[in-house]
Amino acid sequence: MSFKDKHALDTLPKTIAALQAEADALRAQLDDPEFYARNRIAFERVTAALAKLQREIAVAEEHWLELEIMREELTGAIEPVRP
Repeated sequence: MSFKDKHALDTLPKTIAALQAEADALRAQLDDPEFYARNRIAFERVTAALAKLQREIAVAEEHWLELEIMREELTGAIEPVRP
């Protein structure tokens, strides 16, 4: 694995956790039943931001999974085969 891939594999879990925490905060705003009635524009902005974060989380998780699979394949190829 390249240095860049190793670094991404190490840092992506923290990045994903931070994105999920941000998404949780937005969901908490949307959980307020009066939010839409008070400020429709802010509600739409938060909804759009949450959708964007969910896409970013999905991309980051997929990238992490690809890197983890690559690491496992490389590790498996390097380890000696035992009878």
